[in-house]
Amino acid sequence: MNTEKLFEDVVAAYAGYYNVTKEGTEPFDARGYLSNEAEQYFLLKSAKIAFVNSYEYAYFKKCSSLNTVELDRLDRAAWEDGISRVKPSTDHKNTDVALVVISDTVDDDVKSSIDSYKHSQNYMLGLHGFSNYRLVVIETSTGTILTNRRGKDLRDFVQRIMSDT
Repeated sequence: MNTEKLFEDVVAAYAGYYNVTKEGTEPFDARGYLSNEAEQYFLLKSAKIAFVNSYEYAYFKKCSSLNTVELDRLDRAAWEDGISRVKPSTDHKNTDVALVVISDTVDDDVKSSIDSYKHSQNYMLGLHGFSNYRLVVIETSTGTILTNRRGKDLRDFVQRIMSDT
């Protein structure tokens, strides 16, 4: 499996739903943003019950080899950048952060420690929303997909893209 092709396919799949940019995204190769804002009414528009904001920031990186030092750096950069964009309020439901790393090879240390990459935060005990972190690492030389606990829901999505590649 070709790392460059898979990277382009994953970014293109995200671009169907997210606003994706490849410029000014260092240390990443691309970054995506999804905004979902919804209002809930009771019978009439003037009887607004709630206004709910939900956001996700996705970060993409391709590399030839992934070790724990590089993953630590990417993990920290993605979480810090995503969290810096949170605007907690009574209307804020969640702002999630996702990191997708596509690499030719992945060190065994990364494989054994993938579950340790976890972040979450709530704002005013959850009254102003929360943030969670999802991580997906793909080793193209073997076709292996590694995820943290929250990233497991992305496994099927990535497998579909890989099967189409």
